[in-house]
Amino acid sequence: MTDKKLTVKRLIIFLVISFLPFIIIVPIMNSHFGKPIYECEEAIPAVYALGVFGMLIPSAANIITRLATKEGFRNSYLGLNIEGNVKYYAASIWVKLAEIALGTLLLWAVFLKDMTFSEVFSFDDMKMRTGTFLLNLAASVIVFFPAFGEEWGWRGYMMPKLMELLPKPAAVAVGGIIWGLWHAPLTLSGHNFETTHWGYPWLGIVLMCTMCITFNTFLTLITERTKSVYPASFCHMVNNNFAGATWLMIFGSQTAVEKISEVSSVSTFFTVLPISVVIAVVSMVLLMKKKDEQAE
Repeated sequence: MTDKKLTVKRLIIFLVISFLPFIIIVPIMNSHFGKPIYECEEAIPAVYALGVFGMLIPSAANIITRLATKEGFRNSYLGLNIEGNVKYYAASIWVKLAEIALGTLLLWAVFLKDMTFSEVFSFDDMKMRTGTFLLNLAASVIVFFPAFGEEWGWRGYMMPKLMELLPKPAAVAVGGIIWGLWHAPLTLSGHNFETTHWGYPWLGIVLMCTMCITFNTFLTLITERTKSVYPASFCHMVNNNFAGATWLMIFGSQTAVEKISEVSSVSTFFTVLPISVVIAVVSMVLLMKKKDEQAE
């Protein structure tokens, strides 16, 4: 078997193992609770358990595929490789925090434009608010383990395989679409986008794939630069713990929080999308450069 055929075989095995659990489990859960699980209060404990379990699936698929195809664990992206890569470790956290902060300002500009800055962002109890922010950041460590579960699968296994088979831009796009489709059973159940939005269910799946393509570009960049899955895991960790209007929830006034909570998730997605696209474009330009060229 040629190297490319073997790579395709391993990739297919990995994807089948990654996709099947959600395809089987999520419809069963929706049927059990009688409605989409992400819109059912009684399902909240089960949803959390599903989230943690689900994020570990890609890593399990990585391990099973390596063992089943006798690939072994060389080039597994498990080394820290911090030396010479500190900037990528720092970027894994601060680029995502900056993206979410800029997104919060855009939400203010678009949906809260009748309110002044001081009316939107409350400066009362700043010690408490800052403490809440730092506590939220520290609590992200809890999210690191399931985030690693996804990253070791997607960026530590799928993306290197795709980049063996395709040019980098195509690999990133295809990888993002695959990642977005993996979320499809969850998206259909109200995850990220409510089930009442215009164009349900297909629009939500398309938007999820778009989100995953842009995010995949930056995650692939920091993974390939460091040859380590940990920076992407840190970035994924921060994204999941600060996603959406979290900064507004922490530093915003009660009126601002109430108003933004009435805005549909689809509308907020399109509002902050330009920031994600800019980061993705810059990431792709850097990804196309060799590491030694960038260091000059």
